Amino acid sequence: MLNLLRRNPLLSALLIVLMYGLWFVVPMFFMEVDPKAHGAEGIDGVMKEGVPELITASVLVVLVTLLGWWKKIGFCAIKPGSIKFIIPIVLLIMLMLGASFYSDTSDTWFLGFHSPTQLSLMIGTMLLLGFVEEGVFRGVLLYGLNSKFAALYAVFVSSLIFGLFHFVNLATGADLVSTTYQVIHAFSMGFLYAALRLALGAIWPLIILHGLWDFSVFVMQTAMPSHDVVQGNFSVVSGAMMAIPALTYGIFVYWRWSKR
Repeated sequence: MLNLLRRNPLLSALLIVLMYGLWFVVPMFFMEVDPKAHGAEGIDGVMKEGVPELITASVLVVLVTLLGWWKKIGFCAIKPGSIKFIIPIVLLIMLMLGASFYSDTSDTWFLGFHSPTQLSLMIGTMLLLGFVEEGVFRGVLLYGLNSKFAALYAVFVSSLIFGLFHFVNLATGADLVSTTYQVIHAFSMGFLYAALRLALGAIWPLIILHGLWDFSVFVMQTAMPSHDVVQGNFSVVSGAMMAIPALTYGIFVYWRWSKR
């Protein structure tokens, strides 16, 4: 059975994505959904997601190890000269964190966090999320699709699946409009990450980048003065504002990679 899965990367990838989806969907049939409160709210709410993410990450580690895919999905050296492609995103993350620092009006230790331990746990949770999402979609799924189809098709389809996956938030009480913008945003960012995966030749920088991006977005939510407004509409605003630039830059990165 294991040899069969190793010889059929696309089948293996689709099975792993299906397992990942069921991990989120199945528990919803056994829980009561409050339409007024969905997702992880606040610092404590996000950190509660740390344990499920750790379990998911552990399962992913076991599966990738059994398949022998670590190098194939991108745990290897970065291609020489490719690090320049992530510099714009790093600068944007620094800008968002800087804006959050100067906008922070909370009476806490730092950016809404009450202690260095709480800050460290939050960063760890975001990095776990980055490992899982990049490992599943830009690692396993992208490799599986690219084993059968052209690179552009693999990039597009993996990004589309990543974006559509966010519709699961509807089952937790999210409204359709904000969820749709989140899906568009996720597709655009997924396309950019997939293009960067090809350009870099490695996935581990994307794991760090993804975790820091999510962390900066969360900090920006909690640090902005009009916190209630930002919390309610940030997915709509970010989806509309970031989708086109992210997709455009992703197309540029893919084009540069294809030329090389």
